[in-house]
Amino acid sequence: MNKWEQIQGIYVHIPFCLQKCLYCDFASFAQKSDKTMAKYTDKICGEINQHISDMYINPQATIYFGGGTPSVLPIKYIEKIVAALKNKGLWQKPTEVTIEANPGTISAESLQAYRHMGFNRISFGIQSMQDSELKAMGRIHTAREALAAIEMARSAEFTHISVDLIYGYPGQTIKSVTNSLETIVKQGIKHLSVYGLVVEEDTPLQKKVETGELLLPGEDDSGDMYDFIEKYLIQQQYRRYEISNYALEGEESKHYLLYWQYLPYLGFGVSACSFNGKERKTNPYTIEGYLNEAEPLIEKLSPADTLAEYIFMGLRTSQGINLEIACKRFNVDIKKRYEQEIKECQSKGLLQVDAGETSFSLTEFGMKFGNQVFEKFL
Repeated sequence: MNKWEQIQGIYVHIPFCLQKCLYCDFASFAQKSDKTMAKYTDKICGEINQHISDMYINPQATIYFGGGTPSVLPIKYIEKIVAALKNKGLWQKPTEVTIEANPGTISAESLQAYRHMGFNRISFGIQSMQDSELKAMGRIHTAREALAAIEMARSAEFTHISVDLIYGYPGQTIKSVTNSLETIVKQGIKHLSVYGLVVEEDTPLQKKVETGELLLPGEDDSGDMYDFIEKYLIQQQYRRYEISNYALEGEESKHYLLYWQYLPYLGFGVSACSFNGKERKTNPYTIEGYLNEAEPLIEKLSPADTLAEYIFMGLRTSQGINLEIACKRFNVDIKKRYEQEIKECQSKGLLQVDAGETSFSLTEFGMKFGNQVFEKFL
């Protein structure tokens, strides 16, 4: 059975946070009462228990608890969700089990509990190692707490630790971004997600930027930050395996990769998405809607939709598009179908075709200006 004919990952969304960050447009909400969190846990367990899968579930399917801030949810509720997944047979022998955490919401005890449950990877949303920037972003932790969290995770025997950083935020400079990145790398972190800031609509950050209360770094400064990050991490032996993700050899996120390889997955909780290769089901965006059983959004995808999305997702990775796999999966010769688009992007130095003409991918230049390539195929 082909990988794209099986469920390869399980995502669980925990929408609670202590407070909402200024830049965030995810389905996350300032911490609710314990009563609400208990109701949410029961609801998500009910969704798991009632799930009927029409696809084979790979016993090694990855598990990912994201948010929001999963580490805000009390341990007893995390344990209850984990038990539901195991009882349903969705958590069997996963190759990777990740929980996202904020450095300000974990303890030695909670980290030990996560490990005991079976989590083997933790992703810290650190974003910056400058206290002034963290405060400006609306983060609840300090740089010192971030370093302490990494050490506690190691003491709890988390061997796979990932860190998220942001660049291009108001008030940041190339010097501060350099300091943050170097500080994290010195901690021996094996996986880094480094995101360029996107000012999302209807966020507090957008309003502050529009009114001039906050000023974004200039285009040249943001470009310098991007160039430094790419060059520095490669010098430190990190491999850029996706536009915003870097890892030491063998430390790539298996769960992230299943999304970029356009493989089927299940999602549970507020705003969580499930994908079977032909349609997407997205749960209600609000806690109230989810608890009150509002209907999920069902999006049926045409063959043209799935092919375009497959190319878009695959081109985000350093491996790019494998032409043989694409032909087998979609019954189409991509190189012939998109001959003109590929040649045009090649001529601009954005795309490269491997010597054996078995795959094509973004160049390093193309990684920087990926949107120019993506729009050709969408």
